[in-house]
Amino acid sequence: MENKKTFGEYICRRRKELGLTQREFADKLYVTESAVSKWERGLSYPDVTLLRDICAVLDITEHELLTASEDTEKRTAEKLAAKYLRLARNYRVTQYILYGGTILICFIVNLAVQHTLSWFWIVLASVLLAASLTLAPALVSMRPALERYKWAVSLGCAAASLELLLLICCLYTGGNWFWVAFAGTIFGLSLALLPFLLPTLPLPAALAGRKTSLYLGLETVLLMLLLLVCCLYTGGDWLILAAAGTLFGLSVVFLPVFLRQLPLPQALGRHKALAYFSLETVFLMALLAVVCWRTGGDWFLTQGVPQALAALTLPWGLMALIRYLPVSGWFRASASCAWTGLWLWLYPWVEERILTANGWTTSRPYRLLIPFDFSYWGPYVTPAADGAAVYDNSIASNVMVIILLSLGALAVILAAVGAARKARRRK
Repeated sequence: MENKKTFGEYICRRRKELGLTQREFADKLYVTESAVSKWERGLSYPDVTLLRDICAVLDITEHELLTASEDTEKRTAEKLAAKYLRLARNYRVTQYILYGGTILICFIVNLAVQHTLSWFWIVLASVLLAASLTLAPALVSMRPALERYKWAVSLGCAAASLELLLLICCLYTGGNWFWVAFAGTIFGLSLALLPFLLPTLPLPAALAGRKTSLYLGLETVLLMLLLLVCCLYTGGDWLILAAAGTLFGLSVVFLPVFLRQLPLPQALGRHKALAYFSLETVFLMALLAVVCWRTGGDWFLTQGVPQALAALTLPWGLMALIRYLPVSGWFRASASCAWTGLWLWLYPWVEERILTANGWTTSRPYRLLIPFDFSYWGPYVTPAADGAAVYDNSIASNVMVIILLSLGALAVILAAVGAARKARRRK
């Protein structure tokens, strides 16, 4: 506490600022006027039991009383807080008046002109949508328990109001497109807003660390719902084909994310790449089976599976070399280049064998010894059995040979660098 004189001067100044006499001040504290006079003249201190009452009467804090000075920062903060509360209250009142007045005017005009309520419901839904974006956040902020979920509640109200507006518009126009609009709107809103809402939601511990997987899973479900609604709306039967193709495409891109966040056993956790390729192979076979079924063909086992497996040998081989080959990265890169070149060389021949076994014929069979002539880049003309001219594209042959030679040279260079680095480390 400051010295008696400073303390007394501060009490006297505050008392006069409030327009109180010494007697009035003393009566509020249930003390004598002479006691107040002694405080203000610096002759004594008030009893400690009176400090709280003195602060209440003089409208000051205990810190201000004990230090005999005003806490300007706190008073400024209190003034700003009070100003903010007044502005917030005025904002809510203004919103109430505007939205309420709009609804009331449209209600009266609709009844007066058409003697029934028709377009009024569209106005009502539109006002609710606007209120959910402007007024709802302010109302939620008044509830401390909901402050953390302010934007989740506000956006939820906005989404509900938007769907209500779409429903009313659909009924007003006599259409049957509401469910398509509903599913499309929900999918679009979730696609853009769900990443911002998930961190604010009280998720279980098992899901809190897997928000990305949860987001992708929810978006996949909503996309399937949209496809279902569109299929029903158009009266088509393409849902299974569209769903299979969509799921395969999504799995190619997002399955690594799911596998990374799944709580897999330790034995399987070390082989996520193998699990990914195995699942993608199964999904591809399922897609081919669905396509074959929808087209009414019988080519799934005779052509679809063999060609798909032949094509998959490239990514499967690269995965096995990169993930499991027990050598340095240089040798893995070399082996990958060599395998890519070997696949490019052999795959056309394997595909031709598969097609030939199913009745396909060609006048120009693929040759493992690829003809090339770097001095000529035009089409070769060779006679066929019936005397007709057969054009052999030398450009494609030359390009293929260049690619194969480049991959072979790159494989040799990478292997040489790897060997040199290995020898250097041994020294």
